[in-house]
Amino acid sequence: MESFNLALSVVVPMLVYMVTGAIIKKLGIFHPDQFRALNTMLFKVFIPLSLFCNVYATDLRTVIVPDIFLFCALGVIISVLLATCFTGFFTKEKRDRATLIQGIYRSNFVLFGLTIAQSLCDAEGVALVSALSAVVVPLFNMIAVIIFELSKGGNVRIGKLVISIFRNPLVDAGILGAVFSLLRIQLPVLLAGSLKTLGGIATPLALVALGGILSFQSVMAHRKLLVVGMMGRLFVVPLLAVCAGVLMGFRGNELIAIMAVFASPTAVASAPMAQSMGGNGDLAGEIVVMTSAFCIFSLFLFTFVMAGMGLI
Repeated sequence: MESFNLALSVVVPMLVYMVTGAIIKKLGIFHPDQFRALNTMLFKVFIPLSLFCNVYATDLRTVIVPDIFLFCALGVIISVLLATCFTGFFTKEKRDRATLIQGIYRSNFVLFGLTIAQSLCDAEGVALVSALSAVVVPLFNMIAVIIFELSKGGNVRIGKLVISIFRNPLVDAGILGAVFSLLRIQLPVLLAGSLKTLGGIATPLALVALGGILSFQSVMAHRKLLVVGMMGRLFVVPLLAVCAGVLMGFRGNELIAIMAVFASPTAVASAPMAQSMGGNGDLAGEIVVMTSAFCIFSLFLFTFVMAGMGLI
């Protein structure tokens, strides 16, 4: 029963926020375009602010565990290689394949990962997940640029790659927070409190916006690729990562951090990335929609089983 309640503590808040967004859309208070504008504001302002505050408040000198950081970085790279190998069996279209690979390896770690950590971890665990974002988010973006450039038959230009990484507000926020933390730069108490309050609305508001954006129209055209993307993102990748983490001896906060990185749904940012870099923007958006909707069940399952086995 305790495992069941623990699993519910992860998925119920997500479900409530996303259903609230769907109700707001249904009532006509906000339209999908307005939700998209809200999502853009969250991506550029509130989520980076939340990330900065979490990393800033973390003593990185004590929370950084090299083993877990290396494990997650290598895990992301391995998931890309596996996705690259197996997606070729389902589509030969380069732009679809690149989009599918991104949908499988690139998780919505900052948004859903922090929600998972806040539900399951103590303060040290939340700090660990926040610190991980400084490694995982730049890696996600760098790999996405490489994948789409290669799918177009072009060469990956280092300068363009670096610019693309550092134009991401999440990357900038994570680095800035790390600098403030490592150099022990203290913000004025009133300013720090105000920023923390603003950052605190990012996660629930982002999930509300996601609930308002979700739409299941036009998914039939890509149903085969969507099934592959969903199974890869929500079950295959997290199962392999969690099992590897268990075998390597990770438990508690560290194993939750692994689940946060690898079991979260596909990142919302993957859709505009695919659209802007010559991928299949429609397919990317549909993968985001389907994985965001069905992660409620997959996250519940992973949390329930791991808690039942005494791993978290």
